[in-house]
Amino acid sequence: MFRNFFKKRKIKKVARKLPRDLKAKYGHKKYYLKAQVDASMRRNNINYSDADNYYVYAMYCSRKNYNKINCNAEKCDYSAMRDEISDTLFNGVTTFSFSTLLAESSSLSSIGGSNYGYSTGGDSGYSDSSDGGGGD
Repeated sequence: MFRNFFKKRKIKKVARKLPRDLKAKYGHKKYYLKAQVDASMRRNNINYSDADNYYVYAMYCSRKNYNKINCNAEKCDYSAMRDEISDTLFNGVTTFSFSTLLAESSSLSSIGGSNYGYSTGGDSGYSDSSDGGGGD
């Protein structure tokens, strides 16, 4: 019970802090590289266990880059993690993107970390097919 509560709290924290930092440091992208996400976490004093970091990577990295990350945790399924993130932040709308995370970061900050009534889908008109500039 508490484990789920703390996991949701961590998801909300990285949804509140990282989007604006990533955008300021690396520009507005559809996805970011693991190294960029790690640097943003360090700048924001976010130190999670490796298992919790995979949720952060699922939020901000492409599936392709996520699959390159060595995952030692039992549950490292990209889609399943994005579903959990979606349930926590967007009331189950699974088509979230960096643009919706960026909008949610403002919403979470302005109302003290809660997402009362906030639900969104799609990409807010943003289109970029890059995978964070990392290539293959």
